[in-house]
Amino acid sequence: MNSLTWQLRQWGRRLGALGLLGVALLLLALGLLFTLVQPLEKQVSQQQMQLDTLRAAAQPIAAEPLVATPDPVTELPPDSSAASAVGELERLAQAHGFELSRGQYSVASVNGVPLARWQMVFQVQADYPAVHAFIATALERMPNLVLDEIKLKREKIENVDLQTELRFGLFVETAP
Repeated sequence: MNSLTWQLRQWGRRLGALGLLGVALLLLALGLLFTLVQPLEKQVSQQQMQLDTLRAAAQPIAAEPLVATPDPVTELPPDSSAASAVGELERLAQAHGFELSRGQYSVASVNGVPLARWQMVFQVQADYPAVHAFIATALERMPNLVLDEIKLKREKIENVDLQTELRFGLFVETAP
């Protein structure tokens, strides 16, 4: 052991203070390499393999060709069916326990396309569940019908019936 100590002292004298500082820094760098850098390199390689696996799984799937959708304007009923649509609305209202007693009707053409828009305003006195069910059924059965506006009014809080104004739009095809 004395010989090892003597050898270290000799190397220390030969290297000097700066040489010893360099050796200490070299040993510190090797310690950091083995304790910090190599475990991080292993972790990076594992994550790279996971990334490669995910990229391979996420390869774009060949898209199916788009099916041409028909023009919705060609599927609209003709202008002459507007009266039957109003009759259907009246039957639906009666089925839900109220009548469409007052109505205002107006027709306007839609610019640039062979369409007409029937604007219908109805005053209804009924409870909310009946009005809601009527609207849902009407919109389900008549795909060319839109609900533009609904106004609900109750005179007193204890009243069950609402005074309702329903504004519908009905799109029909006109002759070109």
